[in-house]
Amino acid sequence: MGFLDRVKFRWDSAGFVTSLMDKWRPRGCKTEKDFENSLYKFLHEHLDTIQITKQYARGRIRADLVVGDDVIVELKHNLNTTAKYQRLTGQLIEYKEWKGQIVILLTGEVDPNLRKQLKGFIESEGFDDDWDEGTVTVVEK
Repeated sequence: MGFLDRVKFRWDSAGFVTSLMDKWRPRGCKTEKDFENSLYKFLHEHLDTIQITKQYARGRIRADLVVGDDVIVELKHNLNTTAKYQRLTGQLIEYKEWKGQIVILLTGEVDPNLRKQLKGFIESEGFDDDWDEGTVTVVEK
């Protein structure tokens, strides 16, 4: 990771992480854990000077990945049931105490109605007034 990339990461850490996610091409992933392991490895290859923590836990926060103590990455595979949606929104409420950015990575099947509900939830909870730029960023892969 060069000097300019370190500056970009410090300037917009979530934007930098999501731009890397755009380049990530997971292969052979069938479960959420497969996607998590693949992304973890990919981020380590591209962010060699930034700490990446799997299964991060502090207080009530439990996140799939934390990048540089700045970005939570929460993976959800097949967001296709109300139960999975409710679990995700519960996690987001817990993340309100987080001072950094949150990236939600949706993989597999995503129910269009649950996607709309998630957008509405993020806006109504004050996480963000803009779906793509702010405290919470949602990426679909």
